Amino acid sequence: MGNRRSFVSSGLALAGVAAGTITGLSSSSAQGATNAQSNARIASFGWEVSNLDDNGADVYLRVVDAMTLLTLSIDTAFMITSQPAQAGFAEVLCRAEFSKGPPKFYHGDPGASFVSPPSSNFGKVEAHNPNKLNLGFDGVVLQNIFYSVILKTWVPESGTASSTLRHVELAPSLKLDPDDYLVFNMSHAGVPGDCEMQVVLTYSVG
Repeated sequence: MGNRRSFVSSGLALAGVAAGTITGLSSSSAQGATNAQSNARIASFGWEVSNLDDNGADVYLRVVDAMTLLTLSIDTAFMITSQPAQAGFAEVLCRAEFSKGPPKFYHGDPGASFVSPPSSNFGKVEAHNPNKLNLGFDGVVLQNIFYSVILKTWVPESGTASSTLRHVELAPSLKLDPDDYLVFNMSHAGVPGDCEMQVVLTYSVG
């Protein structure tokens, strides 16, 4: 996967195409969370790439107002658009991050991956592999990625029953400032096809 693994409403504007922490809540913070939920607004957008073939693309949204991103509901679905030349796997890595300022991308990467800084809060990722299995993993923990899902399916020569989909609900309670960005990437390998992502966000402004 290369670099891919080192891979609207008021308040949000579609700008272009191309770790949360869990803590106990005190009574005052619980009240604040309840107030934020009661003032929640909802926004939604979707995007689709119809010619994925060992490549990828991104969309990103600029945050206009200071807000707390309360929840996200993300649906992703992959399907082939023609019978494959031969049987094989198809996979799409779907990720999202928040970026302080305009996002950066790995130039020359077919998967169009966004650049995420390594986290200073964790050591490097290591492996214990006494059976000498073929391992592939990220060397470091990447900061600011709040959604990462892999769609993977076997595609027979007939193409039958090869579609795959995922639904994910997130509650990041993520504080965002004006001119922060939300960035979404779909990066593909294997049998070509089409992938669509639908996103619903709830947020409170201020």
